[in-house]
Amino acid sequence: MSLKSRIEFEKAKTRAKLNEILMKIYLGSNELFSLDEVKLLTKSYAYRYRGIMSIPLSKIKGSEGRYLDFDREFLPKHEGIRTKWENMVDFIDKESKIPPILVYKVGDSYIVRDGNHRVSVAKNMGLEYIDAEVIEMVTKFPIKELSEKELLLADAYNMFLEETKFDKVFPNVHIRLTNPWGYITLIEHINTYRYFLGEKLGREVSMEEAIKDWYENLFLKVTSLIKKKKINNHFPNRTVEDLYIWIMDHWHYLKENTKNPLISIAEAIDSFEKLQVEIKISKLKKFVLNVFFFPLKIAYRVFRFIISKIF
Repeated sequence: MSLKSRIEFEKAKTRAKLNEILMKIYLGSNELFSLDEVKLLTKSYAYRYRGIMSIPLSKIKGSEGRYLDFDREFLPKHEGIRTKWENMVDFIDKESKIPPILVYKVGDSYIVRDGNHRVSVAKNMGLEYIDAEVIEMVTKFPIKELSEKELLLADAYNMFLEETKFDKVFPNVHIRLTNPWGYITLIEHINTYRYFLGEKLGREVSMEEAIKDWYENLFLKVTSLIKKKKINNHFPNRTVEDLYIWIMDHWHYLKENTKNPLISIAEAIDSFEKLQVEIKISKLKKFVLNVFFFPLKIAYRVFRFIISKIF
């Protein structure tokens, strides 16, 4: 092991310690994702071999067996990996090429199966890409960037599928929410819809039949109206499916508070849109007033301070 590799390891380990301190201050997580944890929460059911390709090092978020040895920036956390890490530095200096690593692809992110030290050293060298043999994990929930929130959403979505069998009826359709609790609300909506459908038909309705009727005759109708009226433009960080839940809750609220059970869903959507416009106008007024009165408040306080010093 060279002097250079020993120095580089010490620098990397020191940065890992600083990251740990910062994460404790800001109450954030500095740990890599564990492959077993990701498998459990996403319930991946198939794998696809994608071949060897160049992948961004910034997209590597986890490890199969070394998630406790490196932090989320793939900096070394303890002395136990010093020898292999320093040997990798010397090897790359000598060969000038890093052998491909082996990774699992989850959404747009990657989890290392083999090559953790290569990833750590490559990131330490300032490289942006690394060659990798890629195996894609197929999940029922369409994961984007691997994060704690995405894993919670995946877990909640899988619970939704287990309760409703939605994927059995519509295997090519995904309902994506931005709040895990929203899937519990959807289950409640569907169970209520199933009950009233049974009352209407005068017989017991299976979950599969209820799902099909709910999706085709209510969900699609509401979401198409949301898109037509461009209500989703008011909420750039939310999905149309999120708005479906909010509007259904608003519809229920209107029926209860106006004592008019005949209010249509179209009227509820119009009311919801009007409410959002009013909220935006109210926020704009408050902002304008703050901008206008803030200099006056400062001037008043300065005036009072001067008066108090004079008298």
